[in-house]
Amino acid sequence: MTTTKHDIAQQMSDRLAIDPKIAGKAVETVLGVISDALVEGEYWELRNFGVFKLKQRAPRLGRNIHTGDNIPVPSYRDVVFKPGKKMLERVARAPKIVRPKPRKHKDNPGVDA
Repeated sequence: MTTTKHDIAQQMSDRLAIDPKIAGKAVETVLGVISDALVEGEYWELRNFGVFKLKQRAPRLGRNIHTGDNIPVPSYRDVVFKPGKKMLERVARAPKIVRPKPRKHKDNPGVDA
């Protein structure tokens, strides 16, 4: 399941009994502050949740999958997230999620249900 900013704002609104528009602005503000910090080269730590930080990727040679030619890939900054200890422990205790495989139609075995 994909969670959107709207979903997060709605949950905040429900849990805190506040106006959904205010919750939406709060979500936008928090994400903006984190983004601004990363643009400035800082890291952003949320205790017991995790750390957002930048990693400088080295230049390398890539490959065009269509032609097989080598292509130089320049150095770039990448955002990485490292989950905190309590987050990892909580996720480890969660029950395993098993997603059922899609069924095939009886009439046409090549089509998923």
